[in-house]
Amino acid sequence: MKTLFKVCMLLVAFWIAPAIGQTAKQIVLPESGDKVLLHDGWWARRASEIGEDGNRLTSQPFRTVGWMKARVPGTVLTTLLENNVYPAPEVGLNNERIPDIYRVGRDFYTYWFVCPLADVQKTPGKHIWLNFRGINYKAEIYLNGKRVNRNTHEGMFLRQSYDITDLLRSDSTNLLAVLVFPPDHVGNPNGGQGGDAQIARNCTMQYTPGWDWIQPVRDRNTGIWDEVSITTTGAVLLQHPYVVTKVPGVREPNAEKQAKAYLETSVELENVTDQVQKGIVSAKYQGTTFSREVTLQPKEKQLIAFPKQTIENPQLWWPNGIGEQPLQQISFAFSQGNQVSDSEEVQFGIREITTRKNPQNGGREFYVNGQKIYITGGNYINSDWLLRLSPERYDHEVRFHAEMNLRMIRVWGGALLERPEFYQACDKYGILVFQDLWGSGDCNGAWEDITKLDSRERRWEYPDNHDLFLRSAEDQIKMIRNHPSLCLWCGANEWPLAKDIDEALRTDLLPRLDPNRLFASYSTDSVFTRNLLGDNGDGPYGIQELEWFFTFRSHPFNPEAGSVGSPEIESFREFMSPKDLEEFPRKSFTKNLTWRYHKDLGYRDHLERYGEVKSIEDYCRYAQVVNYDQYRSFMEGWASHIWDWYTGILIWKTQNPWTALRGQMYDWYLDVNASLYGTKKGCEPLHPYYNMHTKQIELMNTTVNAYESLTVKAALFDREGKMFWEKDMQTDAPVNNVKTLFAVPEVKEVTGVYFLKLSLLDAKREELTDNIYWLTTIPKDYSTLNELPKSQTDVQTQLEKQEGEYKGTVTLATDGHISFFNRIKVFNRTTGKRILPVHYSDNYITLMPNEKRTVTFSFKSDLNPEEIQVLVERWN
Repeated sequence: MKTLFKVCMLLVAFWIAPAIGQTAKQIVLPESGDKVLLHDGWWARRASEIGEDGNRLTSQPFRTVGWMKARVPGTVLTTLLENNVYPAPEVGLNNERIPDIYRVGRDFYTYWFVCPLADVQKTPGKHIWLNFRGINYKAEIYLNGKRVNRNTHEGMFLRQSYDITDLLRSDSTNLLAVLVFPPDHVGNPNGGQGGDAQIARNCTMQYTPGWDWIQPVRDRNTGIWDEVSITTTGAVLLQHPYVVTKVPGVREPNAEKQAKAYLETSVELENVTDQVQKGIVSAKYQGTTFSREVTLQPKEKQLIAFPKQTIENPQLWWPNGIGEQPLQQISFAFSQGNQVSDSEEVQFGIREITTRKNPQNGGREFYVNGQKIYITGGNYINSDWLLRLSPERYDHEVRFHAEMNLRMIRVWGGALLERPEFYQACDKYGILVFQDLWGSGDCNGAWEDITKLDSRERRWEYPDNHDLFLRSAEDQIKMIRNHPSLCLWCGANEWPLAKDIDEALRTDLLPRLDPNRLFASYSTDSVFTRNLLGDNGDGPYGIQELEWFFTFRSHPFNPEAGSVGSPEIESFREFMSPKDLEEFPRKSFTKNLTWRYHKDLGYRDHLERYGEVKSIEDYCRYAQVVNYDQYRSFMEGWASHIWDWYTGILIWKTQNPWTALRGQMYDWYLDVNASLYGTKKGCEPLHPYYNMHTKQIELMNTTVNAYESLTVKAALFDREGKMFWEKDMQTDAPVNNVKTLFAVPEVKEVTGVYFLKLSLLDAKREELTDNIYWLTTIPKDYSTLNELPKSQTDVQTQLEKQEGEYKGTVTLATDGHISFFNRIKVFNRTTGKRILPVHYSDNYITLMPNEKRTVTFSFKSDLNPEEIQVLVERWN
């Protein structure tokens, strides 16, 4: 009787619950060339709970009982998380509490996503399009009782557009439903890279069954994971505009007037009707319109190229640290009479990238506008492991890379080709992009691996559907090829794709779609990085002795070499319990499962060199000093052999898409750590540094400008702040080179830690930059840092709000002592929580006696000024 009563109550609830028509999303159809995002008003439910197919589901009134509000763009798992079905998987061992698709089956994460739409007022002659920028992995789409896509959509990396004009209702609510299926081969998350590699049989991201830096994504990111929109056009579509700029000769970034540049453009047109269509296709740039008359037969597609245009005195786009990044706009349209059938606006930068192999070391060199660029960069997985993506987060992440003085981001092949908003941020900040497609040697058979289900030979042929891979590649190449930041294409990580796919990319797709960019079959391809001894590859990974970075000869352009990168204490407290934090690693070892689960890389004995590690606070305090020193020496050591040994280096990795404990300059919460500022210092374009191997002071210039009348000063200080040696030297800084200046003497005046300060002065003896090292006369022992006298550093802060963004300064002034490793952080005074992200001009700052330094910072917050607290932590 109780069961019968429950069933009756559910039926009553179903009939009482109002149909969704009253709250259906209102759609105001956009003008041609514009779009309306369809990201609100979605509902989700497991498909096995629905007793209807898509035709019946969308032909009757929709009632929300039993349905969850859905996140779109998003995944099944992000919807479940937002409905509190499962706990946050980034925290502790929570991810183990979420069912894995390999164990519960694909039906468990096969879901309906439904979006009711208000009646739509159609315009005669207009076509209305439903657009999906990404669904993972298969999808059936229904609208008002009819199936929209005749063929089931397949593939994570493939945009789709459907003409829904005839299916829309103008007099009642419309019901859109998408049935989303997970990848066909979800893979066993058995601890291998990509699990058992079965995930790579699909055209989808490979890291979701887990990697050595991440745990499995339980639904394999099944869902409508990217943008959904409505657009309108006339009878002819304008698609895939292509903009190429040519900048002949060698250009100077600061030239008052530039020689001519050239603009080459094309578009694709498609007649979507059964009648002949005539019209004018045009492009408008800087007030000039150039056009062509076009006739299109029924259902015909045409590629239309415009005549080459000359750009007088162009504003050139340059990489970060070389010059500015001005962006241009060009508008394309197809018109019939006074009506615009379709249009698109493209943002681009005027620049030309060329490349060659360095004849001395075999590394790949890149030239932008004729200038040779030394490449410093980082490997980037993706913004968030569950694809909670946003333009704002992209902007912060790319900005962090620019603030580190990096010039390139490699988008790694086991993840995804990022969204256009990511490349827009790279355009804005001058970050070149090394773009992998979807493959990794770990899954695709680079070596024998007992964790993999199939043989190497079978894995060489992944994915199963080669035609789908190539169609996806063509679509995604067209999606991002206009971005000036896009530097080169790479087939896969550490191993080539299947032979026919690789051949098609090399001989057809890229020569046809994007012939002006370099293509490497894989990240360690000899085309890219083989030296004259015949060596190519990447790595190593893990913490190193500081002098190692100056002496170990690695690959001439190393696509990935990495080290440690623990986050700060506040982040640890977000995802670990107090008990977990008490069980921090001692000399890289811990029995604690949470530390192991979050892929702790380990510092070996490097933390203990600073003193006994008694608490998690000690652990984090020492870790940040080590982080700073590791990455500063990393980048200085590589650049000390610029053009001789190396043409570039990409750090593995600069970020993590979840709460991992390795290789990151900022963490998943977007809080910075000392790795970022060590990298920033080591990559300064004009930079004095101490060669840890030769004991010489050197001056690095990785810009394309020569500098004269400079002075480099060096001074040694004991722990009391007393200077006991100094030297200065006038010098110049040759273009794109390193200059050795003078030696630092052996220290006999101090036992233990002492300090070396370098200063770079301009012709007016004003300081351009400084660089402070803590060195020791006792090998591998920095414990005497704890004997530093207490410093009474004066701290003055100012904060003001402008258009929703806070901008502030912190001025530090020391007394007669050294103030070591000052860390600035910003909190909500009421809650005690961090305000994130914050962008600092510098952090983890060391000041010598009687010095003053002002640091700027900015962040966005709705808090009132009195609710904000700026804190400075000091070592001493």
